[in-house]
Amino acid sequence: MERLFRVGAASTGPAGDGQGCALAGAERAAEALARAGADLVILPELFAVPYAAAEDPGRFRHPAEPLDGPTAAWAAGVASRLGVPILFGMALSPGGPGKPFNAAVLARPEGIAEAIALKIHLPPAALGERFGEVDHFAAGPARIGTVRIGPIRLAALVCYDRRFPECWRAAVAAGADVVAVLVAGPAPDDPDDLFLAELRTHARANAVYAVSAARSGIETINGRTVRHDGDTVAVGPDGAVVSGPGAAVLADIDPARLSLAAERNPTARRLRTLVP
Repeated sequence: MERLFRVGAASTGPAGDGQGCALAGAERAAEALARAGADLVILPELFAVPYAAAEDPGRFRHPAEPLDGPTAAWAAGVASRLGVPILFGMALSPGGPGKPFNAAVLARPEGIAEAIALKIHLPPAALGERFGEVDHFAAGPARIGTVRIGPIRLAALVCYDRRFPECWRAAVAAGADVVAVLVAGPAPDDPDDLFLAELRTHARANAVYAVSAARSGIETINGRTVRHDGDTVAVGPDGAVVSGPGAAVLADIDPARLSLAAERNPTARRLRTLVP
């Protein structure tokens, strides 16, 4: 029998005390998940920098980095040391003029870092605010793909993209078995249970595993507080919660059962036939 593939995700934060502190906390979380047998570690959206979407972009610029910058180099080093790939969120430099992208980057144990998703839907300013994420970042192309990690195919959605059913359908059409959702925190006006309900609904509708990693804690940025307490949770293809919500979650995936889950869901089965 093919062995189970274990996906781990962790809440980290806050990042307002500086990048060094954020990286140290994330490294401890990755180490703990690796010790627990994780074959993949997922960290939150923009985990190493303050979440400053409501700030004036003229006064606060997200410290965007290239794929060979310090955050990706840190992740590649940790992935190599632990022998486990790490998926994480960062502000990715466009390589020229313009706003950075809000990216999901995969660091493999071989020392390679690649952007596997760019946030497509950027939230506007929240009610009562002048600025939103759309003022700080450029939207990525409306394209969602997958990467193979061991026996699974992984797609990533960055926070707000999870709200849009077409993003999940595109992930399934690209062959995803697992959809990772990298999250900063809930929208201020969201009911407490909305995020988990979204994940369960989309996982069941598309017969995929959904695993989220959410930032935690409270940051103070330019005198204002920013709350991060989204759910780090793993949901199965039937919509049932597999692990969490909690500070860290683990989900065991049986590769032999992945196609069976899709076969039991007619919508997902039709979508999967779009991929050769």
